[in-house]
Amino acid sequence: MKRIATAAAVVFALGFASAGTAGAQIVYGYTVPGNGGVYSNRTVVGVGASQTYNSFYSPYTGGFRNQVYGSNWLGQSYGQVFGFNPWSGMSYNRGFYQPNYYTMPFGGFNYGFYRRW
Repeated sequence: MKRIATAAAVVFALGFASAGTAGAQIVYGYTVPGNGGVYSNRTVVGVGASQTYNSFYSPYTGGFRNQVYGSNWLGQSYGQVFGFNPWSGMSYNRGFYQPNYYTMPFGGFNYGFYRRW
């Protein structure tokens, strides 16, 4: 029990000690009107990792679509796409996760489903 309490105290102290430091990070993106709606893109590049977020929204139909993709320096990658059409009541959600090649070369998964509200 003492080891657990000591480990928790060390983790707690390290959390406060490193809270003031942050890694370098670059964020860029845009939001523009386009054919039938508004398009948006944001990309975050940090030390050893990156993530991209794209979205589309149509003020005419109320439909939208969001997608996010990311990866890190270990080779792990992930992605997700979600969308909704209020006229038909249909939505979809798809995604994937791929661990790195060395720890789990044939691992990972895909998922997807459609739903009518």
